[in-house]
Amino acid sequence: MTAGPQASGAALRDLLRAGLPLPDYTVVDPALLDLRGVVARAAWPDDPASRLRALDSLLRWQLARFVHHRLAVPTRLLFGAVPEAAGLTLTERREKAAAAAGYEVHHFRKRVEPEICEQLADMLNADSEDLRSRAIPPALGQARRPLRLPADVFAWEAAEHEQALSLLWSGVYALRAALLAVAVAIGMGGPDSAQAAEAARTALWRLAQTLNAAAGYVIAYGPSVLGADPQTGPEELGRLAGWFPVLSDELAAELAAAASQSDSREQFWSAVQASSGATEANAWCKDLAASAVPAEEGAS
Repeated sequence: MTAGPQASGAALRDLLRAGLPLPDYTVVDPALLDLRGVVARAAWPDDPASRLRALDSLLRWQLARFVHHRLAVPTRLLFGAVPEAAGLTLTERREKAAAAAGYEVHHFRKRVEPEICEQLADMLNADSEDLRSRAIPPALGQARRPLRLPADVFAWEAAEHEQALSLLWSGVYALRAALLAVAVAIGMGGPDSAQAAEAARTALWRLAQTLNAAAGYVIAYGPSVLGADPQTGPEELGRLAGWFPVLSDELAAELAAAASQSDSREQFWSAVQASSGATEANAWCKDLAASAVPAEEGAS
C-alpha cells in the first residue's frame, strides 16, 4: 500500500496570502486537498470546493490546539484565525503575529514563519495518520421535499442501514462534543475541579452510548461497517471522536449494557456505580481529566 499525500510547510506558506477563511478561488496544493483528514471530513469528497471547506475547518481546529504553546497565539494571528486578524492583509497579520511573539518582523518572516508552517504540516500529517478509517458519516444536504421511500424492500433495507449508521455516528459526534467539554472544563477550573469531574462522567456516558449503538450495528450487519475501506469495526468509530483512556472488554460490555437501559446520564451513572466496574469507571474518568492537562511550555 502506498503512503498518502503529505502536507508540507511550503504548501501552507502559499496559503498565508489568502488567510482564513479560505476564499473559493484559493489555489491550494493538491497534496493538502488529498490529505486523508481532509477527504474524510468533506461532505462531498469528490468535490474540490467541499474539500476546500473541509481543509479550512481542519486548519482552524489544528490552529486552536497548536502544540507550540509560545507560538500558538502568533500562529492564529498569522493565519487570520482570530477575529482581530480577520480581513487583514498578510503584511498586517504578519506584523501582529511578530509583535505577539516578541520578534522583529523581518526575523519573524524569515525564521519563525517556516517553523510555524512546518509544525502545522506535521500536525496535519499526524491527523491523517491517526484517521485510520475511511468510514464517513452519511452525507447530508438541504431537503427540498419530505423523505419518502418507494414500496421496495431493497429501499427499506437501505434506509434501515442508514438509520443504524446515523445512530452510530450521532454517538461519535456526541462523544466528540463531550471530550471537548472536558478540555474546556479543565482549562477553566483544572483537572480536579467539580466541572472536570462532571464533564468526564458525561464523556463516559457518551462513549457508552456509542458502544451500545456499535453493538446493535454488529448484531444487524456484522463486525465491519458496510462500505468502509479499510474494514472498520463499528466500535472503532468512537476513536475518531478523540483520545480517551482504553477500556477493558469487560467494562466496555458493562457500559454498553447500562447505556441500553438508561434514559439519562444520571440513570446511567447510578447503574455504573452499582456495577462491578465502578472502580474502573471512576479511574477512567480521573485518567481522562488528567490526560487533558497540557504539557508545560518547553516540554518535549
